[in-house]
Amino acid sequence: MFRSTAKACAAVGAALAMVLLGSPGIAKPVPYADPQVAWTGKNIHVSPDGNEAFIIGKYRCWGGRAGTHLWVSVKQGPGLSEPVHTASGDAQAWFDTNWNFENSEAGLTVNCNGHWHVTRYTLKREFGDLHDGTAYVQFCLFDHTGNEDNFPQGFAFNYSWKTVRVP
Repeated sequence: MFRSTAKACAAVGAALAMVLLGSPGIAKPVPYADPQVAWTGKNIHVSPDGNEAFIIGKYRCWGGRAGTHLWVSVKQGPGLSEPVHTASGDAQAWFDTNWNFENSEAGLTVNCNGHWHVTRYTLKREFGDLHDGTAYVQFCLFDHTGNEDNFPQGFAFNYSWKTVRVP
């Protein structure tokens, strides 16, 4: 008798906990918020062969992976200056992450689950060589809500000058 009463109480307790706390098998929707870029690393590290560069960045966004895009660009040269002269045509060297478009129609997609993510990104040469010194970094995050018609909705960025480190 005691065992069946204990089992019944345990079952009722578990059911009550599921009602009060929510079922662990059912995920609650995460409310939407604008994407955020917290920072990019202080240094851009160049690979020994000079064909790749690496930078870290911290971001968060909501809404899943589908429809997202992250683009990171590093440009270097004496013709660069904010706010007007930041295009690739103003640079002597340009590396970016869009080389991923070769492998996917979406390019570099990101995990938009509402958590902060710190990731190391690989940039490949578009043209020129990066040298020790300063470079202009564009870290651009697009979540699933942004598009050309509603820009800048769903967009976050960090534009800054960083130090290039060549081995």
